[in-house]
Amino acid sequence: MLKIALIVLAVLVGLFLLLFSIYFFNLDMKLIVNVIAPVFEKHYDKVKRNQRV
Repeated sequence: MLKIALIVLAVLVGLFLLLFSIYFFNLDMKLIVNVIAPVFEKHYDKVKRNQRV
């Protein structure tokens, strides 16, 4: 029983450290800016527009 509790605790601590490092270094926004935004920009640049801004 103690062995299972230690494994669960280790998994929770590891998950916490992973999520904290993502938050601390702002890795979620860096992923969006460097990976996802260029894909969206490429798509929306190709869209035909009815009016010019």
